[in-house]
Amino acid sequence: MTLQPQTSNLLPGFEHAAFDSNAVFRVLLDAMSRPGRIYDLPINITAPDGLNTSATAALLAMADMDTTVWLSPTCATNLATTHLKFHCGSPITPDVSQADFAVARSDEDLSFIAQLPVGTAEYPDQSATLILMVDDITDGPNMRLRGPGIKDTHSLDIKGLPVAFHTWRTENHHLFPCGVDVIFASSTKIAALSRTTRIEVK
Repeated sequence: MTLQPQTSNLLPGFEHAAFDSNAVFRVLLDAMSRPGRIYDLPINITAPDGLNTSATAALLAMADMDTTVWLSPTCATNLATTHLKFHCGSPITPDVSQADFAVARSDEDLSFIAQLPVGTAEYPDQSATLILMVDDITDGPNMRLRGPGIKDTHSLDIKGLPVAFHTWRTENHHLFPCGVDVIFASSTKIAALSRTTRIEVK
């Protein structure tokens, strides 16, 4: 006998599914096409334990039954996995090398990022997107960004990013057209780093 999830215990998804999903998806597209620019989350949503509001909204807008989600140990609560399975239909994998979307907090062990799919020369789109939950996103001078979608340079500050992240990002940039795109998600803000973005860390 298969036990069904208790829907009465589930948190709601988008209040207005089509409108809210489109609004979040548009912000994510803009953030990816303009790396380092900070966007406000355009909706209010309740996040399950293990995820913050922006990460939850991003997954509800992008993930579906054809995309596999990996959650870090900190994020992979019962509430979070049930929420994503119910509202997105997404398979949740324990194998990060199979992930279309990988979600973690910036202050936990990020060694998994070396295992993320980067796509192939024939299919560079078959790479993962990393959603990294952070405490805050500002336009401070810690990172100077250059590349497509940026006029001259752009500044971005994500406090607490480990040196290993920046080392990986440099290597990831050199894989173009393959590589992993990164979405930073605070509770109310979103910013992104495309695989094409070059970063100078101050």
